[in-house]
Amino acid sequence: MPQLDTGDGPQCARTTRADCPQCGGQLAVMRVIGGREADYWTLRCVRCGAIHLEVVKTAIPRITD
Repeated sequence: MPQLDTGDGPQCARTTRADCPQCGGQLAVMRVIGGREADYWTLRCVRCGAIHLEVVKTAIPRITD
């Protein structure tokens, strides 16, 4: 399965699915919701319209006050 590297440097090493598991079409990122230890990506297939949720663990935990 192809992976999409979405990181912008060593602090943000993330990967997510690049193809639809149902039809093999390309997935477009609709929304990313940041969490404490993981981000929640909502992806939509441009071919079949299926919606997929990916939980992407962050490389470095976020510090919150």
